[in-house]
Amino acid sequence: MMAKRDDKREGLARPAASTVLRGSLDPSYREHSDLFYLMHELSRLVSVYFDRAMREHQLTHAQWWALMHICEREGLTHSALAEIMQMGRAATGKLLERLEAKRWIERRPDPADSRVRRVFLGDAVLPVFAMMFDEARRLFGTFLRDVSQAQEDELLAGLRRIKANAESWTRTTGERTRRP
Repeated sequence: MMAKRDDKREGLARPAASTVLRGSLDPSYREHSDLFYLMHELSRLVSVYFDRAMREHQLTHAQWWALMHICEREGLTHSALAEIMQMGRAATGKLLERLEAKRWIERRPDPADSRVRRVFLGDAVLPVFAMMFDEARRLFGTFLRDVSQAQEDELLAGLRRIKANAESWTRTTGERTRRP
């Protein structure tokens, strides 16, 4: 069914702009745009689910997101974490201060450059991660229901290839991953 809109000036019903746009795209564009749109939507839904679960444990989105990145890449610099999280350096600094006050992270001097401090997980965060892993297992069960292991493996391989291509693009173009 084609969406229509009334054009009061001409007294004619015309298709909505979104309908015109979709009709003008070649099929290969739609195929690829659907993939990327779905990846973005899935990422948003994972955040919505996990934010709701973490809110019950008094963790903000920024806190759990930072802890996950630090866990995956211990030893990041403040600047690198800000770029990965697409946050400003000042906002990232405030976040790290709050995490450090809870003893969930430690900032240690870089052995090669004393002006740089690197971020590591602190021992006090271990119970937080135990809770986060429990919530993640629930998320996996909910979101991966009816997805076979073979389907998950194939999807993971494809996503890793897409990510490698994207990282290669950022290296060759010099693009930064943080928003201005």
